[in-house]
Amino acid sequence: MRVARIVLSILVMGQACGVFAQQTLPDPNGARRVVTATRLVAIFADLENQWLQAQQHKDESALSRLLGEDFQVWMPSVSGPVPREEWQQRAFARSLTSFQFRQMAARSLHEATVVTSFVLHENVQSEGKPTAEEHFVVDIWSKEGDQWVCTDRYISPLSSGQAAAADVKPSGKR
Repeated sequence: MRVARIVLSILVMGQACGVFAQQTLPDPNGARRVVTATRLVAIFADLENQWLQAQQHKDESALSRLLGEDFQVWMPSVSGPVPREEWQQRAFARSLTSFQFRQMAARSLHEATVVTSFVLHENVQSEGKPTAEEHFVVDIWSKEGDQWVCTDRYISPLSSGQAAAADVKPSGKR
């Protein structure tokens, strides 16, 4: 009986490793794969889209439906959290012309708590000049009644892709 469990466990682990390897290996022919969004990613991508549209149109009522009362933003350049009112003033002072998010992931920590992460690309009009910005964002969403609200956001600017790639390449001299 015990031997059968061990053999079954090994077979299941082998299958899981095979499935994992198939999912993580790149396609050698360079063919594009269709990535299907999970239910949580679909739900929270819609909420993030509503948030950014409210920010783009400076719609306080739409934004307040998505943010919790104690919402705060955490940034590596600031020593403590930025309160909701201060963050909202900053967000509405900017002229967001377009946005796109990619690489979204969503994970349920509890039936009433979900963490999302994604890369946010924003085009903003700053002092008459268009500027592109990219950030890594992590949001914590809590369910209040039947509605999801964001309670915390961590946002960190991303460095340019060329600089990051240059740091990673080995020099071949070591």
